[in-house]
Amino acid sequence: MRSSHVGSFPLSYNFNNIRRVLFDLFDIGIDVPTFPQLRSFIDIYLKPLENLGIVENRKGVYFSSYEKLQMAQNFNFSIEIPDAYIAMSIVKDSGLVFKGFRAPITGAFTLASRVYLSEDTSRGLYATGMANVYIVENFFKRYVSKIIDFIKDIGYSIVFFDEPSLILLVGKRILFGWTEDTIIEILSNLAKKASGSEVGIHICGPLNKRLFDLIVQIDGIKYYSFEFYSNPKNMDILDKTLLEKYDKIISPGIVSASKPTVESIEESLNILKRLYEKIGSRIDLVSGDCGFGGLRGLLGDEEKEYRVALEKLSVVIEALKHLKRELGISIS
Repeated sequence: MRSSHVGSFPLSYNFNNIRRVLFDLFDIGIDVPTFPQLRSFIDIYLKPLENLGIVENRKGVYFSSYEKLQMAQNFNFSIEIPDAYIAMSIVKDSGLVFKGFRAPITGAFTLASRVYLSEDTSRGLYATGMANVYIVENFFKRYVSKIIDFIKDIGYSIVFFDEPSLILLVGKRILFGWTEDTIIEILSNLAKKASGSEVGIHICGPLNKRLFDLIVQIDGIKYYSFEFYSNPKNMDILDKTLLEKYDKIISPGIVSASKPTVESIEESLNILKRLYEKIGSRIDLVSGDCGFGGLRGLLGDEEKEYRVALEKLSVVIEALKHLKRELGISIS
């Protein structure tokens, strides 16, 4: 059982802050950090497409067209993610040693959900790439595949797909003509592309049973990162029988990602204990509910907000140590 983090922090985006976060994560003893996301998890991954003229950024809202994405789907160009490269360079150059280094990659469905293919944004998701099965299959899946190539080439040992939009897509019914099989096929294909690394998926927010039953079937994805502090009913969705059948691991969030106060160790430990009672030892990469970018602006001082984020991660680390002691597991 390792401690980890989902990705974001409430600090300004610059080299010194990326370096600072990595050294702070090393100092507090996080087992598996991510590269620090100090800007939007959408901007990080759509900026390369903006630079290529494939999408247009209008004050943080991204636009493209079916025709433009269809023409670009062959991807005769390379992709670089500066945030990931800078962080890996700092880790290597500084000799920081972790039990793993995790790359949070915004997934194909979520990226598609943030690119409008129509000027009429009042139509919401219906106007985005996620509402077009062909575009997700033939553009965004291939784009994320190129990102995976880059991430693996620079040395990340763990890949997580951030896919919060799946909660909107899959419920009592599945929207936009999608089928369970097609969703599974896309995610399985990307997980296979990431093989050689440990592979997980992060979905924040309230789960529903249909979504859990669907994603647990995905070949190649081992770790499932869900919120349990802010969404305790997510625990009711878990099915130990399915986890055992498909050999899956839960990566639980045990502190709030949005509350600007620090939880007690006991509070977070109780979540871990309840989870252990429900699914046994199928627990690893324990973190906060989500990244801590949502703390930005809540205290009016980014230093205070960042300090809260680090203290929350310290609670995660200590709660996990307590559980491992009670279970007789080595904490080294």
